[in-house]
Amino acid sequence: MRATTRKLIAYLTVCLVIAAVMNFAAVPQKAHSIDFGGLAGDLLKVGGIALVVKQFGPEINSGINSIMAKNGVMPTAKTKVVPIIRMGTDDPTAVGAAQVVGPPWQVDKVQAVAEGSIRISSLQGRILVPISTKKAVTSSVRGVGGVGISANIKINI
Repeated sequence: MRATTRKLIAYLTVCLVIAAVMNFAAVPQKAHSIDFGGLAGDLLKVGGIALVVKQFGPEINSGINSIMAKNGVMPTAKTKVVPIIRMGTDDPTAVGAAQVVGPPWQVDKVQAVAEGSIRISSLQGRILVPISTKKAVTSSVRGVGGVGISANIKINI
C-alpha cells in the first residue's frame, strides 16, 4: 500500500472510532412512532403483506426451496409463492404467504391460497385451498386441482 492510502485508512478508522464512542456516550433520544391501530393499521399491514408477496415472491420461493433442499425434501415439481387470503364476506384480507407446488401448467393458474376455518364439535381446523383468483369474496372462486401447499408463512394481524 502507498503512504497516502495508509493515511486515508488510518484517518477513516479514527473517525469511525470517534463516532462510535460519541454514539455510546450520547444520551438516548426519545423514540417517536405513529400508531396505525384499528382498521387503518390492519389495512396497511394487509396491503404491506400483499405487496411484499407480489414484489419478493420469487426470492421467498427460492429461499424456501433452499431450506427444503438442505433438509432433503426438495419438491421436483414447480413451486410458486402466493398470498393467503381469508375466505368469506366478513374478512377477505391477505394474512400471509404460501408456497404452492404441482405441475407447471397448474401452478401457473394459482393466484392465491384461500384460507377458511372449520369447526366440528370441539375440533377446529384451517382449510387452505389454492385458487385461481385473488378475490375470495366472489362466487367464481375455483380451486386449482393437482396443486398442493408445501409451505405456509402465517402473519398474525
